[in-house]
Amino acid sequence: MAIWYLASPNSFRELRQPFGVGTTMAFEAVHEFCNTVRDILFKRVVRFADPVGKVMRGLANLGFPQCVGAIDGCHIQVQNPLDAPTDYINRKKVAPIVLMAVCDDKGRFFEVDIGHPGRSHDAHVFRGCHFTQPMDRGVFFPVTPVMSVHGVAIPPLILADGAFRLRRWLVKPYVPPHNAIERFFNRKICRARCVVEQAFGRLKSRWRCLRYKLPIRVERVNALVATCIVLHNLCEAEEHDVPENESRAGALLTQMEEQQPVIIAQDEGCHAEECNLAQGKAVRVALATFLYCNRPRQN
Repeated sequence: MAIWYLASPNSFRELRQPFGVGTTMAFEAVHEFCNTVRDILFKRVVRFADPVGKVMRGLANLGFPQCVGAIDGCHIQVQNPLDAPTDYINRKKVAPIVLMAVCDDKGRFFEVDIGHPGRSHDAHVFRGCHFTQPMDRGVFFPVTPVMSVHGVAIPPLILADGAFRLRRWLVKPYVPPHNAIERFFNRKICRARCVVEQAFGRLKSRWRCLRYKLPIRVERVNALVATCIVLHNLCEAEEHDVPENESRAGALLTQMEEQQPVIIAQDEGCHAEECNLAQGKAVRVALATFLYCNRPRQN
């Protein structure tokens, strides 16, 4: 019943008919399954599975070196906004939660943060993610060699869109690009970063309940979304086909360049933020110059 529900846009009332059970039993069965998957399988399946070097080679084949993944946020809508806290309800009077996820070169999610209010900007959600501080401290991939470009030490990188804030290990496009080097860099990052957009597309194509307003309370969404992530990774590992041809959901370069950075309020952590920003700019400049100087020459 749970797999049937997650893979279709059916309501719990429609779910009961093919299985011959009541609506309440269908509801409880789905949530018991999701809670169990989250508690037992999530940490086993949602992790960095392949060797770092292999993932880097996969993303290098897309044109971006020293990269281990791409990050983006996705809204999951809930059908009961009246039961949700006010900070979840957006201007459209729906109560989405944010799924912030990082995927590898094959579209498998290895870091996920679920449940931030849908009214929050991606940059604010990212600051509160459980994996942001370990990345800042350099302990997430501690054994990976650092790449040196024009005297700048470059750690394993995560690719993001223009809504995020630069960090030493997180790069994003130039908004807007001012010269040929920056435009070339934006094209490169767009091509490689599409893996996360395509992964979200395959996630919602396989588990179609995520494409509609979920008829559940906000506090129950975490287990359901976590279960879909686990099942997605299992399907990706087994190379299962996507039910619909919706996997080509990559963001266009123009959309990435139109993303405006959020202004982060100054607080007690402002010095660290400014340090991260300065280091991120240095890494991006070094990479942009490196990629442009090593671009294929046209005859």
